[in-house]
Amino acid sequence: MGYTTIVCGVTGSLHSQKAALEAAIMASKSQAGLVYVYVVDVSFLKRGSGFITSGAVADSLDRLGEQFLDFAEELAKTQGVTARKILRKGLVLDVLIQVVQEEKADLLVLGHEPRTFFEKALFDGSVEDHLEQLKKQTGAEVTVIR
Repeated sequence: MGYTTIVCGVTGSLHSQKAALEAAIMASKSQAGLVYVYVVDVSFLKRGSGFITSGAVADSLDRLGEQFLDFAEELAKTQGVTARKILRKGLVLDVLIQVVQEEKADLLVLGHEPRTFFEKALFDGSVEDHLEQLKKQTGAEVTVIR
């Protein structure tokens, strides 16, 4: 299927890197626009002791996110695709929905790896739990790369 605009959520995981490359391949084949998005979500700190300030963590995650976006951009270049990069603060699901809607994307690509027990306890839900919500609220196809 041909796409006009593809949004790909990125993190530092291997599965996210695979998703970033797959999104670039699909964008190249479809001659679609490609937008990589990294979300700085410090909401998990609200569950902690408050020992670390969310501002300091957010600043570190901003810098880390910029590196992940730059890496994804380089992957896109290997496929002859010029990608745009977006770094936003907020809840991951909310930001993904916003960006897909703003970009009028017809495909959202996400990487997914099984979560550890710790990650399951720390973060609410899983990718699968949110797929239908993403599809319903954006109208875009959602592809998960494992």
